Amino acid sequence: MKPILVTLAVAGLVAGAVHAAKAADGKEIYAKKCAMCHGAGKKAGDLLASKLSHADFTKYTKDPKSMNPKSTMPSFKGTDEELNAVVEYSMGMKK
Repeated sequence: MKPILVTLAVAGLVAGAVHAAKAADGKEIYAKKCAMCHGAGKKAGDLLASKLSHADFTKYTKDPKSMNPKSTMPSFKGTDEELNAVVEYSMGMKK
């Protein structure tokens, strides 16, 4: 029983560390690629007001014109992992 509990505890710590690392990466990516236009008082508006679902937010961030042909936001340039990290960070700001 003890080895199972130890394994579960270690798995929980690893998962927590991975989640924290992704959030940190998302924050860094947001600062580099998003913050210049998004935020309180900035030209593209504050993401906190977004009413998009997680899936739609991801789709819009990856390819804005697929959802709004008049969008002036550039498509996200990066890996799927980076896209997911910045979406997770951005969505977490709304909490």
